Amino acid sequence: MKVLLKVLLGLFIVIKCSVCHAQSVTPTSQSNPAFDFNTFLSGIKSVEVFTTPEQEHLMLRDPKSAQVYMGVVKYLNAIGFEEVGFSNKFRNALPSTLCDHARVFITYDVVKSVVNNFKVTFYSCSDDFWAFQRNLPFENIGYTDADKSFDAMRRMYNMKKPSYKPENRIKLRTEATAWTEEKLRTHFKSNGADPIEGIYESTTATSSMPKYKVGVVKGDSGYKVIYLSGAINHLDWSEGDLKAGFIPTATPTMFKADWYLANKTKNSDFYASFEPGAMNVIDPAKEKQFYLKLFPSASDNVIVSSNTPGSGTGFALSSNGLIATNSHVINGASKIKVRGIKGDFVKTYNARVVVEDKNNDLAIIKIEDPSFSSLGEVPYKINPRTTDVGNSIFVLGYPLRATMGDEIKLTNGIVSSKSGFQGDITSYQISAPIQPGNSGGPLFDLNGNVVGVINAKHTGAENASYAVKSSYLLNLIDLMPTPPALSSSSLLTGKSLADQVKIVKEFSYIIEVN
Repeated sequence: MKVLLKVLLGLFIVIKCSVCHAQSVTPTSQSNPAFDFNTFLSGIKSVEVFTTPEQEHLMLRDPKSAQVYMGVVKYLNAIGFEEVGFSNKFRNALPSTLCDHARVFITYDVVKSVVNNFKVTFYSCSDDFWAFQRNLPFENIGYTDADKSFDAMRRMYNMKKPSYKPENRIKLRTEATAWTEEKLRTHFKSNGADPIEGIYESTTATSSMPKYKVGVVKGDSGYKVIYLSGAINHLDWSEGDLKAGFIPTATPTMFKADWYLANKTKNSDFYASFEPGAMNVIDPAKEKQFYLKLFPSASDNVIVSSNTPGSGTGFALSSNGLIATNSHVINGASKIKVRGIKGDFVKTYNARVVVEDKNNDLAIIKIEDPSFSSLGEVPYKINPRTTDVGNSIFVLGYPLRATMGDEIKLTNGIVSSKSGFQGDITSYQISAPIQPGNSGGPLFDLNGNVVGVINAKHTGAENASYAVKSSYLLNLIDLMPTPPALSSSSLLTGKSLADQVKIVKEFSYIIEVN
């Protein structure tokens, strides 16, 4: 009868009382000395005595092997937890919160029929722990005696867990942002979005990921993934909590991910990839979850910049290495590399920002590399005048390199309007289709003059793209400490479009950033 009595006395310090009030309990050790064990217990409803499937199978085959575990389960039941059991009872549970549930780990050594170093450790949802250890050995002799001693212990000591108080339930810790779905939609409508940004929802639930809805928004480095809804343990998550951080890689559409699991612990072995209208999240087990892009859609009035993160287009301004591109292509870059000089797409050259106009989305960079000599004589001029509606134009650039390769792409059309998105007078609207990666590319008229710099497309309209007018590029060049001597004539005038492209493609480059 004294067997389990010794176990229980080794686990908890309990004081006699005539009414069943919770008593102060002092652990042998704990992770956070300031976190009171009784306060923790008052935020807990259920307890899982941790067992592996192998242990559970052994218990069924040999019930005597489970007597120490069963004694602990009976004790926890008796002191007032709403639900107690082995891991198989909770393994497939779908709780609304992980934090009104505690896990209990039992360890001990057995020499013949004597149990030594008996230790019970309580773990919270945030992995705080409280350990109780009995250093004195006790004899392991069977169920009947354990049950009798347990009943005697319960009659003698009026054991009781503190009453459940929801306000004492642990709150899982993670970075909270001010974003909500409504604020994200408003932000994208007002400021536009790049091809990665938007609101996504997973189409199916997997063993590691529920059917989440998340927002993806550009941060200082990479992207932030904002939790919006869908967690099974929804009481542990709030709209605006950080769900993941996406870190750029050498492939523009692939990201390494710091993904916060259901219990808000960070796992850095996730990856994410993007394709038009979709996101794929790959977990450490190589299980892929497909997310459909809900916003902005083709019908939403949102301007989507045409850059793929890490890659854009630029074009030569002068032979000494000055190149024009978009501000958003090089914004935040720690390194800028230029590829495609004189048709060589293997060799890359280092470059730096010389001057930038964020308001008009323009930037001028300069190649500064020991192996660089010259871009050659620039064969076109920059037209300072506004081009009329209806005039033919063509665009050169390097869109969607991950799937379309490094060969330069040509699209053509007309000037549809002398104003851009929502009447922006700094831009043209053109009918030439553009894709992510075209950003920073030159817009030519049929005489071979540069009349604009491509910077965005409209997802809600067919063949509605935008280019910053060349006059604003000339203004930016004038602001340079030493403005370059620009070409005053075009070698393209009078040539066919095919011949113009053969000449100009040698002066249009891939801009890579990281």
